[in-house]
Amino acid sequence: MTDSRDGKDHSLAPGILYTIFAKEHRREVLSYLQKKDSDVAELGELADHVHEEVEEVTSPSHARLSLTHTHVPKLADHGVVDYDQHSETVRYRDGTRLEALLTVVSTDEYST
Repeated sequence: MTDSRDGKDHSLAPGILYTIFAKEHRREVLSYLQKKDSDVAELGELADHVHEEVEEVTSPSHARLSLTHTHVPKLADHGVVDYDQHSETVRYRDGTRLEALLTVVSTDEYST
């Protein structure tokens, strides 16, 4: 998929999908956004969720720092979310294939 706004190719090739799902932080952000009634979340609520769900995250501020500097920008670079740094909002972009794979990844995590 090519985003006409930035001209980047946001194809969800296997390597890109691996990168997206490689870190639990990103899987949790996507899971949260997928289950939420709205496709927009504030960075603070994502940080709280990641803090609750990711064992090695020691505080919401730790989660916020890693989301701000690493995980949300990576998701945005691949066209999975839109991130507005000024308003600190993250908007999930429709990704049917991504959602199907997220379901498989989540199921596999808990079955082992």
